[in-house]
Amino acid sequence: MKLTKEDFDKCFSSGKLRIAVVGMSNVGKTRRAKSLIADKSLNFSWVCCDDLVEAKLKPFLEGKGFKSVNGVAAWMGQPYEERYSETQRLFLKFEEEAMAGIDYCAPKNLLIDTTGSVIYLSASALQLLKEKTLVIYLEATEDIKKLLFERYMSNPKPVVWGGSFSCNKNEANMDALKRCYPQLLQYRAARYAELADVTIPHYALRDTTGKQFLEEVRKRLPQ
Repeated sequence: MKLTKEDFDKCFSSGKLRIAVVGMSNVGKTRRAKSLIADKSLNFSWVCCDDLVEAKLKPFLEGKGFKSVNGVAAWMGQPYEERYSETQRLFLKFEEEAMAGIDYCAPKNLLIDTTGSVIYLSASALQLLKEKTLVIYLEATEDIKKLLFERYMSNPKPVVWGGSFSCNKNEANMDALKRCYPQLLQYRAARYAELADVTIPHYALRDTTGKQFLEEVRKRLPQ
């Protein structure tokens, strides 16, 4: 959704501002959502897509000792495992369903906290997101990408790899992950930027309130 500063102000004051935040895991999407919810004067509701997907996965997790994001990661597995192609397919299927079920007519301003894998959804799902929301990309700097890599290797979260993983002949699985993960981040960064209406470096939002976040968004819009 393309908005001018005037459009932004009118939507916000009437409770019709729709924002979707995209970017890498751990870059601050949920933090931004919580900052908006914390300030009641901003009149925001929040949709957490990770929670919606996890709820749809509940029948697959129950009885297997899987719960929360770590449980989803354990269920999903790694891209070198035989089951991964099916768990990745199911994850994206449920994410697509979750996105399709979002109520864009809610009587408040709305922030959609997307998953890191939103870019792998169908063209129609992404087009709807662009039509209905102002898409904000929280851009990770190189130091954050390095931190994401270290976190993933020590405590993997559920990750949709798409076509970004490959294992060379005689290459150990962990070596393949270490080689391919930076390529995954590079691919995702390009896709997030392509999807976004506004790009904000994550460091510009460090320790900001909900109101300051909105100000950072607004100042990047055209007159």
